[in-house]
Amino acid sequence: MSSGVAVDNKVVSIFKEIMSRKFRAAIFKINGDLTLIEVEDTAPVEAGAPKGSWDAMCKKLPETDCRYLAYDFEYEHQGAKKNRIIFVLWSPDSAPTKSKMVYAASREGIVSQLQGVQRAIEANDDDEIDYNAISKKLAQHTAGY
Repeated sequence: MSSGVAVDNKVVSIFKEIMSRKFRAAIFKINGDLTLIEVEDTAPVEAGAPKGSWDAMCKKLPETDCRYLAYDFEYEHQGAKKNRIIFVLWSPDSAPTKSKMVYAASREGIVSQLQGVQRAIEANDDDEIDYNAISKKLAQHTAGY
């Protein structure tokens, strides 16, 4: 990776479990030494409204620091239920500049190791990670699938 930040094997393992629907989501962070991307939190697959699961996971993202979020996102498009594995770079405006730079520089490295990401998104505020906003982005992108 150009940033020099490695990806922990557990990150790849958890992502594979998202792909096989054992988990709905995972939040990944870069450790304090800026040397390793590691798992911070996971969410199981739960029955119920997809919006509620998404909102609950987004509330776990810090307001003042960056994170990565891998999520099996469920939405409707033209009356059909769809799922897309998305990867979000959460980089809030209030995050330290150094953190934003390290997360941005490490993004391609982690995405390249997570085979199966169908859409990568960068979000800087709550409006950009709103369930409806993400659904709309995915619906616009679905035309090519």
